[in-house]
Amino acid sequence: MSDGDIKVGIISCSGEEIPEGTISRLATRRVLELMRPDNTVTICLPLFLAGNQAEQEFAKKHPTITVDGCDKLCAKKGTEKHSGPVSAALIVSDILNGDCACCARSAKDRTESDKAAIWTVSEEIAKAVDSIIAKDACCGSADADDGAACACSKPVPGIEIQVDGKPVTVAGLALIFDHLAENGLAADDSCGDKLLETVRIYHPIEPEEEDAYKAALISAYKTHRRI
Repeated sequence: MSDGDIKVGIISCSGEEIPEGTISRLATRRVLELMRPDNTVTICLPLFLAGNQAEQEFAKKHPTITVDGCDKLCAKKGTEKHSGPVSAALIVSDILNGDCACCARSAKDRTESDKAAIWTVSEEIAKAVDSIIAKDACCGSADADDGAACACSKPVPGIEIQVDGKPVTVAGLALIFDHLAENGLAADDSCGDKLLETVRIYHPIEPEEEDAYKAALISAYKTHRRI
């Protein structure tokens, strides 16, 4: 099997209250899209915790890395609760030696300090991926021959929303909605910021699209919750 066939799952922190959470997600995206695109697949933490079987089965049968923002270890603990031990557990605050005071909580407010921090964390994630690949832990290993499906081969069904008059499908949106509802998010006009911040972790949203996406997500969430 070639290195290109090896898939390592990466679960990033979904916390928004500290800069380390944003750094975790952006560093993970850098690894997925630029540094190790042929060897990695993201696992959506909200979907994972909401019980998506494809995500949980992947983490049970294949190597998985968690990237937590802080020592609360939400991603690691959630993964191990539902799928067993992870292959590597990284903590952004440890990698950066707690030096995140100058970093922004929001991706749209990134500074040079943020960019340097994201680069440092992404390098550590890539090193962990390379270490796993070197040990031949992959989707096609003998341990995975019992029929378990790799999450990267089973896209999560999405919901189509209208963004500024254009149809856009967001994968796993129903499960994201359910997860947020279970955590008390009201289905009213106040939910837009939370919806936007959660969805953009796993679906690219450009800064100039934020208002249109927010309106579309509020409408879709209200419909989903039958308001």
